[in-house]
Amino acid sequence: MPRCAELTCGRWRPERLVPRWATGLRFNGRWYCSRPCVELAVRARLDAPVAAGAVPPSLPPLRLGVLLRHLGVIAEPDLERALAGQRESGLRLGAELRRLGLVGPEAVLRALAAQSGVSYLASFDARRAAHGPSWLSEPMVRALGLIPFEVEPVSRTVRVICTAPVPRAAMRALTKLTGWLPEPYLVDDAVWDEALVQYHAAPEGTPSVSSTVDTLAAAASRVADLAQQDRAVTMRHATYDHYTWVRIEGTQQLADLIVAGVQEEPCLAAHTAH
Repeated sequence: MPRCAELTCGRWRPERLVPRWATGLRFNGRWYCSRPCVELAVRARLDAPVAAGAVPPSLPPLRLGVLLRHLGVIAEPDLERALAGQRESGLRLGAELRRLGLVGPEAVLRALAAQSGVSYLASFDARRAAHGPSWLSEPMVRALGLIPFEVEPVSRTVRVICTAPVPRAAMRALTKLTGWLPEPYLVDDAVWDEALVQYHAAPEGTPSVSSTVDTLAAAASRVADLAQQDRAVTMRHATYDHYTWVRIEGTQQLADLIVAGVQEEPCLAAHTAH
């Protein structure tokens, strides 16, 4: 007769359950006697987060100023002037060059795309975001920095727009937790903001429930609540930048949690008696 999968519990599972799911919960395929035990198991997994994926070693990218000079967009005196102005304005080099009227937005995009090894869109109809796939919520795409606008179901590729620098870790997290491979296109910051408004207004809505929490403890509690509702859930998670993305799939619902901010110390609380 199996025990509860939470090691600090050890409660026996009844041999016969009438009905089968009348007692206990299942989390990631294992049986737990109660919601508190599921919450402890979830917290233990989140305290040792799995990275979104290893970053392959590569040569450092060329600096933006070097690329713009190589492309013949600016001359050395223009670059020196922009670098001096950048120290006072605090703007990124591309934004400073544009502020000084030395380059246009497409030239900066072209250089940034070459720097990152991705494609770019000099113009983009923000309404494409409203009519594209909307299976990620607005808070999720904001956290990821990726707005989907078109999919290729056969190859399971989703085309996304983003701003520089390309959010590589978020792309790996998207692939790991959804199985879709993002194909990024750089756009201007203002274009991205306009597309985000359009995506938020997408009429189809999203099949999943998405919310943001501040701590791993709050995420563990939310997962335990969903396990109690659905009786059986699976959880996957990935970390990128200062976020942890948690995806929970149950028999009746799909939910995404974004854990933002500084992660707290691992939970050392004793098991709650029941």
